Amino acid sequence: MNFDEYATSFLLYAPAKKPHGWNLDLQEFGEALRENFSDAGYEPEEEYPARLSFWIMDEQGVEFNGFADTEVRDTIALAESTVDEVAEFTVWFRDSCIPSPDLVRFTSELAHARGIEADWRVPRTGGVTEVLNVLQQHIQVVVGK
Repeated sequence: MNFDEYATSFLLYAPAKKPHGWNLDLQEFGEALRENFSDAGYEPEEEYPARLSFWIMDEQGVEFNGFADTEVRDTIALAESTVDEVAEFTVWFRDSCIPSPDLVRFTSELAHARGIEADWRVPRTGGVTEVLNVLQQHIQVVVGK
């Protein structure tokens, strides 16, 4: 399996001990997306008042679709993305949108489908390379290689 090209959905979330530790305001998050990405949009989901759907395109032309949710735990979901794509977004989010860099946990759709409920941590420091390494390790462990 080529881990660099493998795409799955990823979930970024606040830790269980601080489920709303990000103090995520959906409107402010939507505006942050518009301010930081050349092509971004968002809209509240009518059926879920604590959820905001969003779509962005970064400078390299990579498209992200996902949602932010604050109902049970502050959460960001990114649909069908590679580890490279998620690493870029995660570093921006960690460094720009939350009050403390040690409050980001993650998992993947693949891990969830396999019943793996480990609490993976995004590194609190470092750039895209450090986050990418953790995401790649996650996929390798989940796949079992």
